[in-house]
Amino acid sequence: MFRSLHARSWMAVVTSLLSGGVALVIGARHLLQLHAVSSADDPSFVRAVWMTMVCVVLVANVGGLAVVLFTTQRVRAQLDTMRHRVLSLAQLPTTPYATSGGHVSPADEFADVEHAIEVAREELHLAHSRMRMESDRNRAIIETVFASVFAVDGGGRILSANPAAVRLFALPSGTLEGVVLSDLLAADSLRMAVDDVGSVTFTGAEHERRFTTRIRLFGRRSFPAEVAVTPLALDGQRAWAVFVHDLTEKEQVETALADARLAADAANRAKTAFLARMSHELRTPLNSMIGFTKIVRRSRSSQLSDRDRHYLDRVQVGSEHLLVLVSDILDLSHIESGTIALQLESIDVSPIVQDILARHEELVADRPMVLEVALPEVAALATVDATRLRQVLTNLIGNAVKFTARGSVQVSVQLNHETGRASAVVVRDTGIGIPLDRQAHIFESFEQGGQEMSHRYGGTGLGLALSRRIAQQMGCMLSVESIPGAGSTFTLAFGQVDVVPASVSRVFRSDAA
Repeated sequence: MFRSLHARSWMAVVTSLLSGGVALVIGARHLLQLHAVSSADDPSFVRAVWMTMVCVVLVANVGGLAVVLFTTQRVRAQLDTMRHRVLSLAQLPTTPYATSGGHVSPADEFADVEHAIEVAREELHLAHSRMRMESDRNRAIIETVFASVFAVDGGGRILSANPAAVRLFALPSGTLEGVVLSDLLAADSLRMAVDDVGSVTFTGAEHERRFTTRIRLFGRRSFPAEVAVTPLALDGQRAWAVFVHDLTEKEQVETALADARLAADAANRAKTAFLARMSHELRTPLNSMIGFTKIVRRSRSSQLSDRDRHYLDRVQVGSEHLLVLVSDILDLSHIESGTIALQLESIDVSPIVQDILARHEELVADRPMVLEVALPEVAALATVDATRLRQVLTNLIGNAVKFTARGSVQVSVQLNHETGRASAVVVRDTGIGIPLDRQAHIFESFEQGGQEMSHRYGGTGLGLALSRRIAQQMGCMLSVESIPGAGSTFTLAFGQVDVVPASVSRVFRSDAA
């Protein structure tokens, strides 16, 4: 189309120039014929006329060519502008025309513009297709969501509604359009909420509003709902999208959870009361068994046979084990229910460590192992519950001795070099260690280093779980590092600052070492 237009323009210009020249020649001949009547013998006049005509023709041709060149340049400039605009519309790179010898091929100019227009047409078609697909997808999403969605104009009339909104009002499909939203609601329910929405919807505030309310439909049910209103632009008109989410199921779930929480709290209180009662009932006979066993051993030691002494030892060990187990279960119950009582005070940690190690001397007397303690030369003060700290350290040191057949158990008290107070108690052993897959669970209730370890060494798996929880209650942190087969290191940290190593002040060493 553009190439044929270009050719026709050039042909029109050339035809115009030729026609002008022919007209000038005919006019000159006519003048000569008229002049021949009066001065036919004057050759200079004839020559002058012809020269004048030739000059006029040349001037006309030159002027025509100038007009053609000027017109061509303007057409090219307009084509180039059109080309750039079309390419920009099509979002294509605007490269300059390919030239040959400094001249641009007219056919290439028109072909380039035609190509750009075709590309722009295809891009517009693709954009229209994408917009239609996006619109269909958004419509599908809105039609499948559980929330009721309305498009409302400035007068509160419903422009469109999704199927959930139709189901909400139990009306035939297509009958909601044009209905005022507040007319579908009971006067004392969402009408106040609609007024609240109106502060956004009908005064033109350009922001979203969210709130919860209770909706009551005319002659129908009442339900809690979350409502959101956001501005829309529909065909240049102000409109708003209203989302209504029925919170009935959420309210029912929250009510059920609250009831379950109350029931769990009641059960927990009953469990705590039961354990406290059972603990008292169990501790009394166990303490009696332990006390009478000690009395019998002391008062009749000369009359007891080795077998009787062995039986009494078994009774005492078993009774003490049961007493510890009952105490652990009761303490764990108190911690879980939040009723554990702590008496925090600033105490010196070192004497407690020394006393616990002294109690374990007899246990390692016949083993090839060493008990070592490293204490600072000054008081290692920490704000803890003295009884609970003794309970935690007894468990840590007892486990270290229990799971170490040979080697050493080292206990050190470390200081914070900034405050001068105790920062940590570290219990390190060279025992069997903890398997890698069990280290993350070692502080859970009834967990040990595996079934084989539980069967071999016994225990309930409550000690470490209880120790960590007691430590947390005192504001401390209990952690472990272990290498299977090489030993474990438990750290009871009172703070998280750099520590100063303590000096070794006493070493418990068995004769069998």
